[in-house]
Amino acid sequence: MRIGILIQEFEVLSNWELRIINEILKDPSLELALLIQDGREGNNSTKTLKSRLNRLLKSKNIFGKILFSLQTKIENFLFKEKITVDKERIIRELNKINKINVEPKRKGFLDIFDDNDVDKIKKYDLDIILRHEFNIIRGSILQAAKYGIWSFHHADNFINRGGPAGFWEIVLKQPSVGVTLQKLTPELDGGLVIDKAFFNRNWSFVRTSRLILEGSVSILLKNIKKLQNGEFKPTKSLVYFNPLYKAPGLKMVLKYMFLFYSKLLGRAMEETNYKIFGRRFDCWTLFIGKGDFLNSTLFRLKPIKLPKKEFWADPFIFNHNNDNYIFFENYNYTTKKGKISCGKITNNELTDIADVIETDYHLSYPFIFKENEDIFLMPESSANNRLEIYKCIKFPTEWELHTTAFENEKVADAFFYTDKDKTKWLFINKQMDINAPFESELYIYKVNSFDLKDLEPHKNNPVMINSEIARNGGPIFEYENEIYRPSQANIDGIYGRALNINKIEKLTIDEYIENTIVTTYPNFQKGLISMHHLHQSNGLFVIDAAYKKI
Repeated sequence: MRIGILIQEFEVLSNWELRIINEILKDPSLELALLIQDGREGNNSTKTLKSRLNRLLKSKNIFGKILFSLQTKIENFLFKEKITVDKERIIRELNKINKINVEPKRKGFLDIFDDNDVDKIKKYDLDIILRHEFNIIRGSILQAAKYGIWSFHHADNFINRGGPAGFWEIVLKQPSVGVTLQKLTPELDGGLVIDKAFFNRNWSFVRTSRLILEGSVSILLKNIKKLQNGEFKPTKSLVYFNPLYKAPGLKMVLKYMFLFYSKLLGRAMEETNYKIFGRRFDCWTLFIGKGDFLNSTLFRLKPIKLPKKEFWADPFIFNHNNDNYIFFENYNYTTKKGKISCGKITNNELTDIADVIETDYHLSYPFIFKENEDIFLMPESSANNRLEIYKCIKFPTEWELHTTAFENEKVADAFFYTDKDKTKWLFINKQMDINAPFESELYIYKVNSFDLKDLEPHKNNPVMINSEIARNGGPIFEYENEIYRPSQANIDGIYGRALNINKIEKLTIDEYIENTIVTTYPNFQKGLISMHHLHQSNGLFVIDAAYKKI
């Protein structure tokens, strides 16, 4: 597949753009065949200092734009961008690629391409063109590649058209930030929709913007793969009924700055509060219930009482010698590290608390399972850049490392599921770059054994890119002959804000279909802010939920 890129000057490419180029260069099925650069100079260019100053001086929003620019610079200083690819190597490779300069006519925010420029591009017989440069594109260049020009609108184009990317979702307190991959048409932000993804917002505009930019990489690569498989079916954009969002005015910038600095101060005060008074913020604990979660009344549940300086989360039930145990993440506020602990369920309380696995890196999400007569535990060990499985030597406190997989990858919240045909599946979440979100991408693999030696990836991996439903919130369970996957609803700028119960309609190596049946919020106890995990087994269920402060 031949790809062209409408590209900026190489030195100013951002990390997410470098990652896209890197993935294209290393994929033997893809060819970066052409780089298309802006050949305009002087007053005709929209990027010269003189041009930018002229636009600013003519703006009716000069004070809002100046203050917003200053705030952005402050946040860029506080949260420096991390470059995770070899930028110099990428630039060397780009210098080997065919390049042409084009000089579209500028009319306001439009870049109108003439037929001469388009003819130069068509000679390269491109399949797709990626837009990473120029303003709103008009002209026959929209048909210069077989499958058109692909462009990101870093918002859900059904909800937000315009920009800046990630700002309005914070100020308007929208639950998540969308990203729309579209095939460009003459309609502003209303092209043919190729795919969409959704990400949780951060309290910082700069960090939110980076998260959605970095998260965009996966949605592009996924849809290039789908195009190669003959699955290119863009759809028309739905009716848009909101205003066109523009650079924020002074009032909105001040509102945002109030939210930003309140949060910044609040985080500092939380740390001080813990050190002086021992008060814990975002403190997770466990709730044990009887029967089926889907029929339960949560306000009747009582929280497990915690030791000081800890929170407990990610609970898993395991029956051993007719006793029910709960294995869980035991997080220490002082060391800021989790270990795996367990306790025996006695009258809806946990007794005989014992540490199970402790390492010099963070552990959580202790999925425990049995194979024949052996007991295994697969915790989240993303801090060690791999997936680990431990084998039990002496229950419940002695374990040894049994096998590993996904070396040098950030993976989280993994569990196995064996379907009615005895096919084994691994469900896992991945973070594709340290700058990218962790809760948005769900991957599925078919496995031959629990040793993880032979993994067959699902055809559509990642099967979803959506912080609202993707991240696992406990293992699959059965209820009334149907199967359900609990998942986290990472929304409202809060990690693990709510818990989804998703009914799995189809699971094959080529298809995965699920529908959310219910999303439960942590409203059943005063002071709760989050809930994000469920395990149901042996006529019992256990969930976790977090108090804002305790």
